[in-house]
Amino acid sequence: MQRAYIVRKSLSMRRRKRNKLARGLSKKRFYMEQTPENMKIENAVHFSHLVPLNGNKLWNWNQYLEEKGAVAAPIKLFTKEQSFPDTKNGFGIGMKLEGTDPHHPSMFCVLSVAEVRGFRLRLHFDGYPDCYDFWVNASSPDIHPVGWCDQTGHTLHPPKGCPDNSFNWPSFLKASRAQAAPKYLFKSMTTVMPNSGFQVGMKLEAVDRKNPSLVCVASVADMADNRLLVHFDNWDDSYDYWCDDSSPYIHPVGWCQENGRTLTAPRGYPEPEHFCWEKYLNDTGTSAAPVGAFKEKAPHGFLVNMKLEVVDKRNPVLIRVSTIVDTDDHRIKVNFDGWSQKYDYWIDVDSSDIHPVGWCSRTGHPIEAPLTSDNMKNMTGLTSCP
Repeated sequence: MQRAYIVRKSLSMRRRKRNKLARGLSKKRFYMEQTPENMKIENAVHFSHLVPLNGNKLWNWNQYLEEKGAVAAPIKLFTKEQSFPDTKNGFGIGMKLEGTDPHHPSMFCVLSVAEVRGFRLRLHFDGYPDCYDFWVNASSPDIHPVGWCDQTGHTLHPPKGCPDNSFNWPSFLKASRAQAAPKYLFKSMTTVMPNSGFQVGMKLEAVDRKNPSLVCVASVADMADNRLLVHFDNWDDSYDYWCDDSSPYIHPVGWCQENGRTLTAPRGYPEPEHFCWEKYLNDTGTSAAPVGAFKEKAPHGFLVNMKLEVVDKRNPVLIRVSTIVDTDDHRIKVNFDGWSQKYDYWIDVDSSDIHPVGWCSRTGHPIEAPLTSDNMKNMTGLTSCP
């Protein structure tokens, strides 16, 4: 009798395993077969997400796309970091790590996980007020495990009030009774930019992303993983940014002259209107980044009226239902569905703040449904997205 029970149990387990495998293969085929033509509803069917509205109504992507006759941006248009993660978010509140200060990209600081929402983290600078907290994806290349700076020769800025020469992780973790985030949670731990012609100190011409009409004299200030840090000569690091070698914002020396653009000389440079690269390279004892180091980024496939999920940059804890209302070579302009055009903004197509339809549902992150007329009645006098 016991043997018969064990046999039946074994067969049952094998059937469940086969069913699970079949579901997995079906889902895999679904991802492989996505095209702009069949993305209209199929994407939402697999990633439907119910959001409570006023009264007893519920909102979900599937019904919304069908009602609007709208198209979800195909999954294949998104980068790996933007798309559905392969693993769950394993970070926990209170875990310690090292990461880049988004307002000073050359600085690496001691951070704590202050909040976890789906596959996103709110990070806190130890020793500083909460108003400096910022959000990243759990797969962000801007975060690193404890000890990364020491291993890679980068300077780690300790918590406020802690002398630079007295900080060490073991003592700090013990004193704060905290846990270092496990190394396996981080995207990458390599420190060399593979097969790159760039080297720290090389010169280039780069777009000032805070003033996009300007192309300026710049240097490679740092390199990590597959990215380089762009620094504008004689300016502070608040203008710095990390990018890869295919970024549309960086160009080889001489690009402005070849393309009829004005090159902005380093701040304080004498007679900037007569700036000469040959003289500047000689005076600074530096070299130009080789032309072959710059890679061309493939055109993106985003189209006007496609739907997606986008972080609200004015209130980055939120991700909203959004529509592409305009595009250019490497950016899209998004509108938060139901909201005024005055909240529209341009965002890079490779930004980690845009995601395919269903990303919130898949990762367990709340999504803000489109604003309706009923919602508006309760928002009289509101001057920005809540």
